[in-house]
Amino acid sequence: MEEKIMAGSKIKSIEQERAKAAYDFVKSVVYDEPDEVKKKYKSGAKKLPVLVKTNGLGQSLAFIRNRDKGWEKIYQHLTTWFQTKAMIPSGEPDLVGEVIKMESNDYRQVTLECIAFLTWLRRVADGLMEDVEEEI
Repeated sequence: MEEKIMAGSKIKSIEQERAKAAYDFVKSVVYDEPDEVKKKYKSGAKKLPVLVKTNGLGQSLAFIRNRDKGWEKIYQHLTTWFQTKAMIPSGEPDLVGEVIKMESNDYRQVTLECIAFLTWLRRVADGLMEDVEEEI
């Protein structure tokens, strides 16, 4: 019984970490970026999980890497998140390069983590940027 409680607490703790990081990232965009970047960021936060599920993580990251400032911010935030979780080396700016050279099991794990994190990023972006118009 105690093991079940401990496992539940660990899952809750991981979700809380994702939520806090997503909140901090989105808040930085809300307060520090111009409206055009906010618009693209919010749109990207909503579209990226679908891109990852449809095209795969490596292709999706390559697509958003230098697309525009809003998408680039998401790329930077994902890089920071994966470094924080020790999924890629700290200080490594080339997330795409790190992801595409991963072993199959690691790639799947990083993809699942990415989708879980993006779920929070999307929720927080919706909440903190409710007055921001989305890019079409």
